[in-house]
Amino acid sequence: MQLPDMTLQIYHRYYKIPLERYLNTVTDFLDPWDERAYQSVVQKYLEETKDSGIVGMVRQERDENYVYLDAAIRYPLVMDAISTKK
Repeated sequence: MQLPDMTLQIYHRYYKIPLERYLNTVTDFLDPWDERAYQSVVQKYLEETKDSGIVGMVRQERDENYVYLDAAIRYPLVMDAISTKK
């Protein structure tokens, strides 16, 4: 029996977070500007919204008021195997 092929569909999600809220969310991290901190913030948001996506790479920009996160969210897709037998 052949297992179905699995692939990932990737979407970019963009978040605009007030700076104070962001800093309050990442208090467990020594460096709030580390990618793991960004990923944690996005993961918490996905959990709150019951989104089953898997957090990938997250990029960050910020200004004096907001943190902007660009997150790659992956969703597994199972593709049915196409039989080439005739």
